[in-house]
Amino acid sequence: MQSFVYFYKNIFPMIKELISDKIVPLKLTDPVRLAVHMMEDNKVSHLPVVDGSSYLGLISESKLYAVGDDSTAIGSLVHELETHCIYESQHCYDALKLVAGFSLSVLPVVNDEKKFLGVVTISDLVRDFADSMSVTSPGTVIVLEIGQRDYSMEELAHIVESNDAKILSSTITSTPDNMKMEVTLKVNRLDAGSILQTLHRYNYTIKASYGENEYDDGLQDRFQALMRYINI
Repeated sequence: MQSFVYFYKNIFPMIKELISDKIVPLKLTDPVRLAVHMMEDNKVSHLPVVDGSSYLGLISESKLYAVGDDSTAIGSLVHELETHCIYESQHCYDALKLVAGFSLSVLPVVNDEKKFLGVVTISDLVRDFADSMSVTSPGTVIVLEIGQRDYSMEELAHIVESNDAKILSSTITSTPDNMKMEVTLKVNRLDAGSILQTLHRYNYTIKASYGENEYDDGLQDRFQALMRYINI
């Protein structure tokens, strides 16, 4: 099952808002042993490599461990660098796709001249994702099953707002046959009974609904577990 995330009110910020300088890039003259220690200290499996202020690429933990002599300079491993990076003007959703697609522990950020600006870490992206999805905001989560041709965010927003509520965030999950989709709404009402009744009148199939205690506490627990895993 493939998932796509859409946001009704909350959106990811631009990547430049999440740039961190807490991970120092490697220089070409740095030895492999230093790179390994830096990875251990920062709990990451990739580090950016620069030549002056120019970004060259990422060196992975596996490439470092494959080197027999830990005094070897990083400069001799330039051919092993991965060139993944993201421009400061790009969206954080682009960063999520890169991190997930290439299993990156850090993502270097560059400007238009490919000058190194800093990195974005997985933990920063996960925290921002949680904020954008209104994880900590009080409310109710409603899960709907909707035919692909019947989906209308405008209609869903109208239904919710007609009951004096707002959609804080939404996600869409497509089914394998692409005939139906699962739409998950987070609304800012703790008592969503009137919203559910209106959805029924509009013939929406309601798969589930979760109050704040049922859903948010569980989601917070899973989020904290993920953050602990990232920081192992």
